[in-house]
Formats: sequence, C-alpha cells, structure tokens
Amino acid sequence: MHPNKQKKQQGFIILMGMLALVLGAAVWFGTLGNLRSNTMSIANNNEHIVELNRIKNKMLAYAILHPDIYSDSANIPGPGYFPCPDEDGDGDSDTNCDVDSGGTNRTFVLGKVPYKIGTRYFTFLSSQLDNSNYWYAVDARFVNSSARYATATSQRFSALNSTISNEVADAGGADNFPLTLDGKEDIVMVLFYAGEALSGQTRPSNTYTNYLEQPTITEGYTVDFKSVGANSDVFNDYVIAITRKEWESAVLSRVSQDLSPEDAVPDLCTIPDTSASWFNECFYSGANVPPFTCTNTVSTDNITGQNWRGVICP
Repeated sequence: MHPNKQKKQQGFIILMGMLALVLGAAVWFGTLGNLRSNTMSIANNNEHIVELNRIKNKMLAYAILHPDIYSDSANIPGPGYFPCPDEDGDGDSDTNCDVDSGGTNRTFVLGKVPYKIGTRYFTFLSSQLDNSNYWYAVDARFVNSSARYATATSQRFSALNSTISNEVADAGGADNFPLTLDGKEDIVMVLFYAGEALSGQTRPSNTYTNYLEQPTITEGYTVDFKSVGANSDVFNDYVIAITRKEWESAVLSRVSQDLSPEDAVPDLCTIPDTSASWFNECFYSGANVPPFTCTNTVSTDNITGQNWRGVICP
C-alpha cells in the first residue's frame, strides 16, 4: 500500500474515532441531563403525593378529634366532621358551605385546603406551601358548618354516623352518590394537587378550572372525578381519596374506645340516653324540626346528637 494512502486511512480512522467519542459524550451528557431532570420530576411528584397523604391524615385526625377540638362549645359536637374548604381564597375554612350562593343544596363542596382553623389551633397545610395548589371535594353532609341543617340555636351539623345513607337526592330528585372517583362509589373526600398551569389556565384564581382538569361541576348534582388524563399536556392533577370505609374505621375507633374489660361495652354506652350528648339521638324542642331524624316530642334540646348509641351499644 502506498505510504500516503495508508497515512490518509489512519487519519480518517482517528477522525472517525474522535467523532464517535464526541457523539458518545453528547449522548451520555444528554442522557445524564434527562436522568437528572426525570429524577427531579419524580422526586417532586412523590413529594406532592406525600403532602396529599399528610393532608389526608390531618383531615382524618380532625374528624376523630372533633369533640375535643370544640370541647368548649355550648353543644359539644361529635366526631366524623370535616372542615369546609377555602372557597374565597383567604386561606381560612369557610362557613355554611353545603349550600351555594343561589340556595342550592350541594351534594359535595369543592375548594382549596385551608391552612388552618386559627381559633382552634389546628393546621392542615404548612404556611410555606401555596394552598392554591391543594384542593378537595367533600360530601356536603360531612362538613362541620351547615346552613342546610340550621335550627333556631345551631347551624352546624347534620346527624352523622356510620349508618348514614351512601346516596343523596340531587337537585333533580334522583338518588345518587354525592361524588365518585374514577367510577368508584362510597367516596367521602377527594384530594387534589394541581400541577403547573396548563394552556388556558389563569392563576391566581378561586376558580377550580384554573387549577384542576376535572369534569364540569353543576351545583346540586354529583360528579365523577378523575385521577388520570390523556397526557401531561392536558392533565396533571395528583389525586387521592378518603373512602367511606376509611372514614368509618377511623371514627368508629374513636367512638368505641375505652372498652369495659368485663363486658367489652364502650364506656360511652353508660351515658344516660336522655343526656344532651352527641353520642345520643337528636332531640329538638323547637317548632321547626331540622331536615334529619330528630325527635321533637321532648322539652330539651340535643341538636348535636348523632345517635352513635344506636350503632354500637347492645
């Protein structure tokens, strides 16, 4: 082989080798960048899910501790209730949230997770986080501030216990589950983390469509919320739920605590059934009986009565 030709071939091989190294390095660094980006994205996504579960646990803790949190009230409320969402964007739990501004009875209430209930020193979300990104929908019967169940002396509570129907009458008179998730029934609460704003979403806002990619809500009717979408360009909500079974397990653990070792009967069953207590049935002496089971043939009021006695006492 001619010496010049051999040198040219060797030079070409060296150039090809250098090009391969350069291309390989570019691919490697590009892959590394993608891996880092994906790792950060996964870490962020996991943190959002972790935070949603923290909020879920705080909601269940609030429901369990409800009688203790409001123990200084004139009529001490029982367990099982959740706070109203923050619908006006001020960071606080709203009041009378089960009826909309037009007077329609809602099957569920949707709004932002409140940071806390300041007067009760109970926190749901760290002040370091933006509560505009955290939302929840809750069965309207489970809220602790109710206009629908107002009486002359109280407007706070529905008669809530584990035997409450899993369906409600909607604005059209049909019986339906108050809300569902991916078609699953017996859902008490759905919690959302809203990802980055997508096309068409304007923030800040108090309108859920600017944060969540969920079905259209018509007040007074049920909605089947979604946990997945077509792709990340049109859906980036992170979604978890509190099921009816989870709520019942948590609250019944509170109601049936302090068992008597002799007969395994909860100590609460020793309360006289005529006492004013959330554990007993509802008594109301007023002329206008609240729109739930409440006896008005007595001369005393027990308007926070939930009748857990009828559920757990022999």
